[in-house]
Amino acid sequence: MTREAPPGLAGTIGRQEVAAAVSSDMAVIAWLAKAHQRPFSESGLRAALPAGTDLASPEGMSRALGLLGLKARLVSERPVSIDPAVLPCVLVRPDGSQAILAGVDAKRRLFTVIDPLAGNLEVEFKRRALRRAFADRVILVSGQEDRPAAPHGTQAGGRDWFWGPVRECWPAWGQILVAALCLNLLTFALPIFVMNVYDRVIPNAAFVTLSTLAVGVAIALAFDVALRTLRAGILERIGRRVDLKVGSALFQQCMSARLMARAGGAAGMANAVRDFESVRDFFGSASFVALIDLMFIGLFITGLFLVVGPLAWVPLLAVPVVLALALIAQVPLRRSAARAQQLATRRHIVLVEALLGIEAVKSLNGEPVMQREWENAIAAAARISGKTRFWSGLATNGALLVQQVVSVGIIVWGVYLVTQGQITVGALVAANILSGRVLAPLTAVAQTIFRAHYARSAMQALNQLMEMPREREETIRTDLRVRRGALNFRDVTYRYPGAQHPALDQVSFEIAPGEVVALLGRVGSGKSTTGKLMNGLLVPESGTILVDGHALAQYDPAELRDGIGYLTQDSELFTGSLRENMTIGRPRASDDEIRQALYLAGMDEFVAANPEGLDMFLGEKGHSLSGGQRQGVALARLLLRNTPVLFLDEPTNAMDQTMEAAVIGRIQKLAQGERTVILCTHRMSLANLADRFIVLDKGRKLLDGPKQDVLNALRNAQLRKAEG
Repeated sequence: MTREAPPGLAGTIGRQEVAAAVSSDMAVIAWLAKAHQRPFSESGLRAALPAGTDLASPEGMSRALGLLGLKARLVSERPVSIDPAVLPCVLVRPDGSQAILAGVDAKRRLFTVIDPLAGNLEVEFKRRALRRAFADRVILVSGQEDRPAAPHGTQAGGRDWFWGPVRECWPAWGQILVAALCLNLLTFALPIFVMNVYDRVIPNAAFVTLSTLAVGVAIALAFDVALRTLRAGILERIGRRVDLKVGSALFQQCMSARLMARAGGAAGMANAVRDFESVRDFFGSASFVALIDLMFIGLFITGLFLVVGPLAWVPLLAVPVVLALALIAQVPLRRSAARAQQLATRRHIVLVEALLGIEAVKSLNGEPVMQREWENAIAAAARISGKTRFWSGLATNGALLVQQVVSVGIIVWGVYLVTQGQITVGALVAANILSGRVLAPLTAVAQTIFRAHYARSAMQALNQLMEMPREREETIRTDLRVRRGALNFRDVTYRYPGAQHPALDQVSFEIAPGEVVALLGRVGSGKSTTGKLMNGLLVPESGTILVDGHALAQYDPAELRDGIGYLTQDSELFTGSLRENMTIGRPRASDDEIRQALYLAGMDEFVAANPEGLDMFLGEKGHSLSGGQRQGVALARLLLRNTPVLFLDEPTNAMDQTMEAAVIGRIQKLAQGERTVILCTHRMSLANLADRFIVLDKGRKLLDGPKQDVLNALRNAQLRKAEG
């Protein structure tokens, strides 16, 4: 029984007008973009921002305006006091909504306010009325220094993805240096206390002095604990801030990198991102604190010379010895760290591939092979770990030995100096304490050379990730939109990396707006490659692709994909509910629109019969659904986006005949409008929806023309082949 379309809905999803007004939360940003003569693309902005970003907040607005090459800054100031030179700026109402302060008439004492949410309504406010209507918060907007536009597909460039956020925290780094200076000065408190106890308190039984010294050193120790706690808190704040910014940049790069530039595959990229934790942990660890303390070794050496004179030469001469041990261990540890990072990536790839392909592994009895790969990976990691422990232990034990020798040397030489009357017993004990403080940072650094090199190797892998060619620039530089759906391939050639023959070779065709075309050909003929090129997932090696008369590269990728919908052969679903999977490309879609798309994809009866409806949990990659159902959800998800152009790559090959017939009937109604539809299929039942056939063979265009003419040509070719 054929199910009727949902009540109140047409049989097809009507195309949204491309020129429609922007969404309400984008209205202020769109106005500012126009005022600063910046190209505005709502799709481009939404694609570059996390879903659910509050664009009315200063943080969200600043992030969005940054993508347009503008800077935003929140200031606490009365709107009536704003300097007209900084206009236009954004005013904030008590309820959080926003408007634009566009001008000030000083003579008439009037303020011109524009409300983009009310169709750019222009209202003049008097001074008192403006103060009542808006809060004492203003968002100032200014243009950034223009940078030369990088072409699509260029690298993210530079190392600012990490060092930029680190530099932004320079006030906090200054606080850490001040805290380190104070802590190192407080370190003198205990040696001075001990020296005075031995030299003054004990010989004279000066218990009042002892009490005073004890109180003083207790205060110093309390300050020491407080400063260490404060320093740890500052480091934690820096780490959290850098982690948020760098983590966001890394994931954005993973999403923006061109498909063919993804060296190492998804698992390798995931491992590189995971290894950022080693970089973050190193900068927040005791090792990094020890590196800061290295700056103050000279302070302690100077203190030793002042207290014990020539005895300070013992720890001073030990410093280059410990550094030499660290340098000796550095070369093998650097190699070990690089190799360990490679093995960690390999181990991660084996694990991810085995778990993602667990059904295939089990059905083929492939567990022994995967177990062998895993054990080989962990055995290699164990071998490199043994080498690492040896060299790291050598550096650590050597540094500890030097520290002990220094302590013995100070005591031995100090005894002679004490007996000669050059220093006191208290000074000798204090010198022994200070010598340990001189060598402690060096010992800590020697202990963590491997961690430093591993963090360095991880940074190199992350730099390679961040330097992958991107399909989206850092700022939006075009507001082109796909409006009509006209497509034109001109001598397009594409060759996959490492392939001997091109997947497409000098292919040319033109598709008019609203035309329905079937793309036919044997496996490997280049049909899917055509769709990926059309959707901007791949970049042609040569030739030109025009969309509505403009080169495809001129479009922002998000605007291009808002205009050209591409359904892949593989029905990729994600862990979550049906609603979450449906709205991944259109988060604001209503339930009625979702049900309408499900109806067009033949999934309406299945969803209606499920007690959970749109909230049904699909499992990992949608494994709780059959192959045909997954394909239906993927098709519905694409139709929900209302794109002017549809490229459907085998949209029904996993469906049964009943479901396929229903889907074909509904797609036929969908194709009767102004939408351009390209059907890539081997099934004539679906291909018959088209009036024009294009046949590809071995990457070349073989036939192109009206359906019946192409079918007749194919039959004649088969007859000639049979007769020959």
